[in-house]
Amino acid sequence: MRISLSDEAVADFEAATDWYLDEQAFIAADDLADEMEHALELLQKFPEMGKTASDGTRAFVLRKFPFSLIYRVQPGHIRVIAVANHSRRPGFWVGRR
Repeated sequence: MRISLSDEAVADFEAATDWYLDEQAFIAADDLADEMEHALELLQKFPEMGKTASDGTRAFVLRKFPFSLIYRVQPGHIRVIAVANHSRRPGFWVGRR
């Protein structure tokens, strides 16, 4: 199954990584990147594993970090629309494609 990230999801991830780098938490920034890669691999194999939401999205919670991948499953394709920090306003991604 093909997987892609929206420009906004990429920006969310980059902002999270930049925050760890600004805090000089270099290992944490690397670990976040590794966990993100692992999560995308899992979703590619098991697209239905995230918790469903009423708006047709799913949320996959990262194990070590306070983030969830918000995504939609489409025929043959997974579209990640947000890398949501758990401290942000829920649903900030509504309207993203």
